[in-house]
Amino acid sequence: MSRELMDQAKKAVLDATRRGAKGVRAVVSRNRASSVEWRDGKIDRLRESTRMALGLTLFVDGRYSVNTTSDLRPAAVDRFLDEVIAMTRVLTKDPHRKLADPESYKGRHEGDLKIFDASRTVSAVERRKIAAALEAAARAGSGSAKIVSVSTQCSDNVSEGAMATSNGMEGTRTDTSFVLLAMTSVQDRGSRKPQGYSYAARRLFLSLPTVESVGMDATRRATQEIGARPEKSGQYRCILENRIAGRLLDWLLGQPLTGRAIQQRRSFLADKLGRPIASQVLTVTDDPLLESGLGSGTYDGEGMSARRRVVVENGVLKTHYLDTYYASKLERPPTTESSSNLVFGPGTQGLDGLLKAMGNGILITGFSGGNSNPATGDFSIGISGHWIENGKAARPVSEMNLSGNHLTFWNRLLELGTDAFLDSSTRSPSLRFDTVQFSGK
Repeated sequence: MSRELMDQAKKAVLDATRRGAKGVRAVVSRNRASSVEWRDGKIDRLRESTRMALGLTLFVDGRYSVNTTSDLRPAAVDRFLDEVIAMTRVLTKDPHRKLADPESYKGRHEGDLKIFDASRTVSAVERRKIAAALEAAARAGSGSAKIVSVSTQCSDNVSEGAMATSNGMEGTRTDTSFVLLAMTSVQDRGSRKPQGYSYAARRLFLSLPTVESVGMDATRRATQEIGARPEKSGQYRCILENRIAGRLLDWLLGQPLTGRAIQQRRSFLADKLGRPIASQVLTVTDDPLLESGLGSGTYDGEGMSARRRVVVENGVLKTHYLDTYYASKLERPPTTESSSNLVFGPGTQGLDGLLKAMGNGILITGFSGGNSNPATGDFSIGISGHWIENGKAARPVSEMNLSGNHLTFWNRLLELGTDAFLDSSTRSPSLRFDTVQFSGK
C-alpha cells in the first residue's frame, strides 16, 4: 500500500509542477481507526473509519499555500490542482517560504523503529471482549461497592503515509497504535462523584499492560479521591506523578520553543538559548528514533531527516524548534518543526523513594483546567492528589491551584524518578520539587 501512496504523491508533485508550481510537497495518507466504547455492561458506541487524503504544499511565483483534499479520484485531483494553484497565485509573496534544503534529507535512519505491528490485528469481537474485560477488572478491585459507573474503550489505529517533494525527498511510513482506557466514577459525600482513569497506549499490541491492571487502577484512583478537600494555601514541597508531568513540560518545552513564538517574541525562552532555564538535574533529549516511541519517525513534516538532539542539558536550553520558514526569518539554520519523543536523563529512585525523600508535601496525580502564558512563563492550574506525611499518603486533596512562573518553578526541581511514563511521547518520570506555591482554602 505504501508504494501505491508514493506513486500518488509523486504524480501530484509532477502534475503540480507542470501547472507552474516552482516547489511542491505532497503527502498522501491513509488511516484506519477502530474502537469500541463500553459502559456499564453494554456497548455504548462502535466506531470504524478509513480515510485517505492528499495534502499539498505549494510554492508558486514566490507565494505559498497548504491545501488538502479527501477526493483522490484522478479527475477530482486534477480539478483540485487547477483550483489551488490558481488560488495560490493571488496570495501575497513571502520570500521566506520555500522547501527544505535537499541536504537536510540526507542521512535518514534506515533501521526498523518498530512502530508497526505487522503480527497483530484486532477483530471487532476481540475489541468488544477487551472492553468488557476492562470493566470487569474495574469492578473487581477494592472499593467496588462505591462504584457508580464504569466506561471503557479499546481502540486501534493503522496509519500509512508517503511524502514526495519536487526537490528530491521521498519517504514512506507505516505505524500502528493500540489504546486501552478505563474510567470509574464512585459515590462520595452528597452529590460528589469523583472519577479515576487509567490508560495505556503502545505501538505494539503485546507490549500493552494487562486489562486487569488498567481496569483495577482506574477504580483505585477513583476511590482514593473520596473525601478529598483542599489544604490551606501555602508553599509546599511536591511531586508530579509521571503520567501527568507532561502537561507542565509541554508548557515549558512546547509552544515556547517553536520558531513562530521565538520569531514573534511571544516566548519567554526567546533569548534563553545557551542559558539555564531549569535545575541542573533536568536533561531532556528529543529522540525521534526511539524504538516503538509514540512520536517516532525517520523524517519530520517537511521531510528533513529525523535526528536526536538535546533540548535541555543540566538545566541549560540547547535548542529551539525551527522549521525552514522561521529559521529563514531568524537567519538561523533549521532544526525540526516540532518535538517527537522527549526522553529524560537518568533518575535516581522510584516513586516510593521520592515520597520518602519529600517527607511532607503534596503528590499531584491530576490536573484540571489551567493556563500558561508562553510570552511570560506565568502559569496556573488546578490540581488533585494526596497530602503526604512522612513519605506516606495521609489524605486526598482537591480544589487547589498550583501557580508560578516556569523559570522559577523548574529551578525548584530536585530529583527525577526512574519510572518513565511509556504511554506518551513525553516519557517523563515522576518529578520531585522543593517548595512551590499552592492556593487552597
